[in-house]
Amino acid sequence: MITLELDQAQRDLPVLAEKALHGEDVFIAVGAQTLRLSRTLNDAGDETRGPRGGRGAWRGRVTVADGFYEPWTDEEMGEAEA
Repeated sequence: MITLELDQAQRDLPVLAEKALHGEDVFIAVGAQTLRLSRTLNDAGDETRGPRGGRGAWRGRVTVADGFYEPWTDEEMGEAEA
């Protein structure tokens, strides 16, 4: 396990990325919070560098039910017994 401050991680990022790709835990301290650098899984479940996430990354993987955007009824809101 490797833990280092952000400024040192910026200098050593290529080395840290390689270690993370080989399964080593890499943690980066940013103030009072900590980030974890790790590899991802591709669609087949294989460990790879994986596709880039971002806008549209869930397209085709998630469906929204027909009534999702419809307003709730009073009963659904719990106001029916009021």
